[in-house]
Amino acid sequence: MVKRLLLAVLAGVLVSAPAGATGTAPSTRIAFGRDLGGLSGDLTSLYTIRPDGSGLRRLTVPPTRQALGGDSGPVWAPGGKSLVFERNLPYWGTDRMRLMAVSARGGAARQLTTGPFDAMPSFSPDGRRIAFTRVVQSVVAPTASLFTMDGVGRHLQPLLADGIDLSAAWSPDGRTIAFSRLESTSRPLREATLFLADADGSHLRSLGVHGLSAAWSPDGTRLAFVSFDDANAPPCPAASCPPSGELYVVRADGSGLKRLTSSKADDEHPSWSPDGSRIAFASGFDVRSQGHAPWLMVIRASGGKALRIGHMSGVIDPSWSPAGVR
Repeated sequence: MVKRLLLAVLAGVLVSAPAGATGTAPSTRIAFGRDLGGLSGDLTSLYTIRPDGSGLRRLTVPPTRQALGGDSGPVWAPGGKSLVFERNLPYWGTDRMRLMAVSARGGAARQLTTGPFDAMPSFSPDGRRIAFTRVVQSVVAPTASLFTMDGVGRHLQPLLADGIDLSAAWSPDGRTIAFSRLESTSRPLREATLFLADADGSHLRSLGVHGLSAAWSPDGTRLAFVSFDDANAPPCPAASCPPSGELYVVRADGSGLKRLTSSKADDEHPSWSPDGSRIAFASGFDVRSQGHAPWLMVIRASGGKALRIGHMSGVIDPSWSPAGVR
């Protein structure tokens, strides 16, 4: 979702593993969006699954009328009883994205924001605030700024608005927000840079690495993220093909950069297990001729071979639950 949103902004237009194989206790779940058409960009719904590939559960049925858009970008509330996510209901070819909340058991979703383009939510560790990106269309150029609100969608406040700011991630201690910044819509996607700011938007500092979709380790010492610097993508039949990302980790002070994945597939949206030993992500191809649609994958945080979880295709935006979610 981060990459699709960035590509829209840059254009200036809004428009399986056997049981126990992951080594993570089954009292957690991984939430994700699933494209029922098999490739990203069609109709998506939210699901959860256990890390051993069992217990697939559908959470949402988006009320779309054009077989496009749907639900994506889920994040777990602290405690794991509910999730906040993005619901995209296109209207005459234009994306209309707002933030919604749903029970971890599924059911009717509750609207938190009015949009027209709100995305990429992140809970503060106490559950009292949600940071997110709001895109505003302009006659000059679209903007993407960070906002915060309370857990039920009230008391909206701007946080950062000095660039194209995306994919906020609250640190486990609640003091810091990681995010990605692109200087302007004229710059290429690969130049998005990781930044940190205090939770009130002050004390802005760059980590000195290009990346998107930052995710904090549970102990707050490291960040997993996606980088496009490797340009490790297969030949593409169209000039509009998005780049393929690889997963990296870096310490919170910008040191100790380490690459975790190396494949022609597009590796996206890392999310740590509650014990910090593993990272879930989506891996696949946007163009069917290049390879398989995205799968749900898990890799050790120290690196190694990634394992496929379940047998789903069209997976986007995985999010690992807190411990104790069944």
